[in-house]
Amino acid sequence: MGTFLKKDILILLRDRSDLLILLMMPFILLTILGFALRGLLGGDTEALNMKVALVELDNEQAGVEQFIEELEHMSLPEEVVDELRVAAADVSPLPLLHRTLDDKSLQDMIEIEELEASVAKQALLDGEVAAILIVPEEFTYSSLQRMLFNEGEGSELSIMVHDHSSLQANTFQTIIDQFVRTLNFETAISMAAKEEAGVMIPVAETIELGGIETVSTNDPINSFQYYTIAMAVMFVLFAGSTISSKAYVEKTQHVFYRILLSGKHPFVYLSGKVISTIVVVLGQLLILFSLSGLIFQPFLETSLEFWLGMALISLVLAICVGGFAALLTSLVVRFNSDAVSHIFSGGIVSIFAFAGGSFMPVSEMPAIIGNIGSWTPNGAALSAYLQWMQGFGMSSLLVPLGRITGMALVLLLVSIFIFPRRRSI
Repeated sequence: MGTFLKKDILILLRDRSDLLILLMMPFILLTILGFALRGLLGGDTEALNMKVALVELDNEQAGVEQFIEELEHMSLPEEVVDELRVAAADVSPLPLLHRTLDDKSLQDMIEIEELEASVAKQALLDGEVAAILIVPEEFTYSSLQRMLFNEGEGSELSIMVHDHSSLQANTFQTIIDQFVRTLNFETAISMAAKEEAGVMIPVAETIELGGIETVSTNDPINSFQYYTIAMAVMFVLFAGSTISSKAYVEKTQHVFYRILLSGKHPFVYLSGKVISTIVVVLGQLLILFSLSGLIFQPFLETSLEFWLGMALISLVLAICVGGFAALLTSLVVRFNSDAVSHIFSGGIVSIFAFAGGSFMPVSEMPAIIGNIGSWTPNGAALSAYLQWMQGFGMSSLLVPLGRITGMALVLLLVSIFIFPRRRSI
């Protein structure tokens, strides 16, 4: 078996283009993506820092007073009027908007400056602000009418942006959209409760229905940590197609036949491809993790237990890639063509990489893609690596590693079934 391993390694070392793809390309890509998306994955909002102009055309106090004045002229019980007077002050939307924009989680990201409409528009054209938030006239009065009496058309906040492709402008619009949805949702709950109970239940101050709780022991994953792993689990797949493509060269140059004439069983040859792929994959991961660790320091944990867990994940992934190499080698030998290896490296790896989260986190994609990606070897390995880096226990690795192991067994069994016997070669 050592002879087969030495042969495959020497052949691979002679092909500099394959070495470049396997060893240097993932490092180059993780460097580009790591710097391009630096901070966004780890919660650092420096890349989203923006200045926003706030144009208030509404007089909040006058709107509340107008609403209360109309209340007092309505034929409502004094107790109801008192409750609505308090509710109007509590749910006035403009203070809620200010509290949202002044939230601690947004202070480091958004700088609000109140400007006149004409000044704000000029600042937007000059690029001094990323967006303008316009609070229209009678915003408070119209909103209270709609929220507490379900009368009128309500009001709308307006956002003006100069560059619709701007990340800062899109982020700010998302924040305001979320504020409006939350306010509308709570208003709908209030209306439903009022209709069912026959009483007025005012909309309370913005309620936090949930929060963010860190369940891991380490800091959030940053871009260099993520893409070190994402590129690693993607490019190890190329090792399978590279090793299998060498089988075609060996067969066309009669090396394969000379091996059989020496008395070696065909399955020994196939096993050699699996072992060679495993060694190459482990070498890939070692080089990539070492380079990234020296330059970008993505691995904050350096204990022996941590690296043993990383080694376990890497070994299971390498065996699975060895299974792909075995399957591709079986197809190459049986059909005497390396087209399947090129199809795998040119198309299937890209599909796996997209679905598995190598290009962008699956949390940013539709749920169905994430579900599919969790069953790809690179997607399952990425999940296992990230969970381990986040400080989750060994039990969290059972599902992703179980999926990878299952895929490896299936691939190896299918490859053995496909690989031609001595008499049929």
